[in-house]
Amino acid sequence: MHPEAFGASFDDELAQPLERAAARLAENVVLGGFDAAGALQGIIGLRREKAAKIRHRAGIWGMYVAPSGRGTGLAKNLLQAAINEAMVDCQSVLLSVTASNEAAKRLYQRAGFREWAVDQKALCVEGAFVDEVLMRLDFA
Repeated sequence: MHPEAFGASFDDELAQPLERAAARLAENVVLGGFDAAGALQGIIGLRREKAAKIRHRAGIWGMYVAPSGRGTGLAKNLLQAAINEAMVDCQSVLLSVTASNEAAKRLYQRAGFREWAVDQKALCVEGAFVDEVLMRLDFA
């Protein structure tokens, strides 16, 4: 529904073998939020950097909340759970968000993230360029 909000394309991901997706899930922290009936309503992915010089950082690589889960506090709770997970052994969390996604930017700002750059023309979606705002949260 929102191809401009993700760096990955649906068609590219669909063409990948299932083993590749399984390996990515095994190497990352993926958290889900469920409704009372047990249906998945939201998801967030967190990657800890492995290289020695950037091991102090983690990155949020994807977040999505289904329309039925929006406005419930789920996005805030998922984001806080990812931050808490990163705080165990990292000093910073980085993310990027589509420049036009005002609701997501407000969510991240309320959680303490600050903008540090804009990646102009970061994505090309159906022939249209999309800027991404780069944000970070540094732990005291």
